[in-house]
Amino acid sequence: MGTCLVFTSGKGGTGKSTAVSAIASCLAALGKKTLCIDMDINLPNLDLLLGLTDHTALDLIDVAEERVPLEEAAVAHPNIENLFLLTGPSNAPEEINGAALARIVQEAKAQFDYCLVDTPAGLDDLFYLTANAADMVVIMVTTDATSQRDAQKTVMELDAMGLRHVRMVVNRARIRFISHSTVSVDDMIDFVGVPLLGIVPEDAAVIIEAIQLRPLILYSRAKAAKAFLHIAQRITGEDVPLAYK
Repeated sequence: MGTCLVFTSGKGGTGKSTAVSAIASCLAALGKKTLCIDMDINLPNLDLLLGLTDHTALDLIDVAEERVPLEEAAVAHPNIENLFLLTGPSNAPEEINGAALARIVQEAKAQFDYCLVDTPAGLDDLFYLTANAADMVVIMVTTDATSQRDAQKTVMELDAMGLRHVRMVVNRARIRFISHSTVSVDDMIDFVGVPLLGIVPEDAAVIIEAIQLRPLILYSRAKAAKAFLHIAQRITGEDVPLAYK
């Protein structure tokens, strides 16, 4: 049985979808059969970030409504072995079958080593429908104070749901700013209230590759790409030190 990670954030603009695509690419590069599921029904964009827009004909709703099986709808990446995508729908349906979405996650765990689920910002219905199937919930946060406060509220809601295996990724961090700030990463961990999975530095390569519609790890081996690789290694159980001080 594979492992499911559900990615969420207290607010938009934290780079959640970018992180999902990058971490999934790294897991695949480590030899793990990995599936991305885009459950941001209204604003799906993992196909863009992975450069798979021209390859996706079937989507999440096709599987949810049992028109096709998961293995048929999941698209293999042409350039990254072991990486697959189940894209979100081009037109959002009026109603979502929650039981069907939970079934998809369970099927994904049975067929893949890792399943990474990209949910909309905030804990909406789609998050609740999939969270119980998650082995880990990953909260994306930036060094912005409002992002941290929203993340803290999100953690409180997750705790009320009984979800304990929650981790935090600090994205687009300005390392030099943090080193001179009165608020350290340790302070952020204490404030948000969950352990740190990784810290990703701000990197222009992320923006450049997103504009080019190319997966980050195919064209960069430094800064953000290296940080995402370290996160993927920690997810697989490797002992990779958290160097942020």
